[in-house]
Amino acid sequence: MFEHTQKRATKESRLDWKPLVVCPNAPMGLRIRSALSDQGFADVRFISQYPLAGEIAAIVLRDGCNLCFLDVASNPEHALLLVSEAAAKVPVVALNSSNDADVILRCLRQGAGEFVADPTTEQVRGVLERLARLHPPATPAKSAKVYCALPGKPGCGASTVAAYLSVEIKRSGVPKVLLVDADFVTSSIAFFFKLKSDFHLGDAVRDWSRMDDDLWGRLTVPYQGVDVLLAPQNPATIVDIDQQAAEELLSFWRRHYDAIVLDLAGANAPGFGFAALSDDVLLVTTNELAALHATRRAMECLEKISVDKARLKLLVTRYTPSTGLKREDVQTALKLDPWALLSNDYEGVQAALLEGKPVAPGSYFGRSIHALSERLLGKEEAPKKKSPFFGLLPARG
Repeated sequence: MFEHTQKRATKESRLDWKPLVVCPNAPMGLRIRSALSDQGFADVRFISQYPLAGEIAAIVLRDGCNLCFLDVASNPEHALLLVSEAAAKVPVVALNSSNDADVILRCLRQGAGEFVADPTTEQVRGVLERLARLHPPATPAKSAKVYCALPGKPGCGASTVAAYLSVEIKRSGVPKVLLVDADFVTSSIAFFFKLKSDFHLGDAVRDWSRMDDDLWGRLTVPYQGVDVLLAPQNPATIVDIDQQAAEELLSFWRRHYDAIVLDLAGANAPGFGFAALSDDVLLVTTNELAALHATRRAMECLEKISVDKARLKLLVTRYTPSTGLKREDVQTALKLDPWALLSNDYEGVQAALLEGKPVAPGSYFGRSIHALSERLLGKEEAPKKKSPFFGLLPARG
């Protein structure tokens, strides 16, 4: 009876793993995926190319993985760097069909806990059972969605999008929403919502290593059901957000919230590292030539921190079909199809700013933000590729 209970517990603990597989070797990749599928794993994050050095920790955090299978044969030197980085976050299983003793030793020195030469179902089962005994699976991070609003050019309206999007996400029924102002120069969120606080993002960055529920509860202020972490009131305040601080803070936020909206100052500004950790990067621009030039440069910066186009969503704000470049011109200039066109609604936004209230739901911009929120939350189907996002635009008079 005890043996049966122990086996059942071991099987259940195996299924607590959420694996990340990094395997450029196609045949090896097929075999490890098949073996994991045989073990009942349906939610496996698979990457067929090696990430750049310094990126694998962000992938683990963003996707909530708690175990990594890593091919060390395709490019041993680069793979060993990745083993070291991944092992600092999760248990690592090295994959190498050659069964080379020197490679095994080097992998173990870099932090790999297991080594598999032949990823059969039996081999993988044995590895998972040993890991379950030695390293009980950490509970995968809560699957909170992280949206990062980034201006292609200052003044394009990224802070406006971030502020009102967070409120609209809350209105859509998401239980716990966090809005973070990481634009230390403009500090727009406090201005939009007429908020004040004795604490700001810099305090969270300084104290990330001792962050707990009590400390966190003092740092945020509420607005319309959304927790808001403001930027410093003094624009001269220097806040250095290194990658470790960004990773640890986002990990903490993911455990406590269901959706997180970040307002960033721009490419390469303080806090830019948050973009690499976000699920969706909302790159905000206008249909003006100068803005598109700056946005193209911002896209190059995002590419350098491995924000792929699958996570990049281009938002064109203050859009009117009669002025500025057309949708197809924007697509040609940036080689990226606009994900949403947000209508030009100066009066609606100004009225909200004067009162410190959310933009009116019935205004042009209010309807735009509602449609954007619904689409991000998967409640509305994407528009057909060739048709403009007319649901976000005012009707022509």
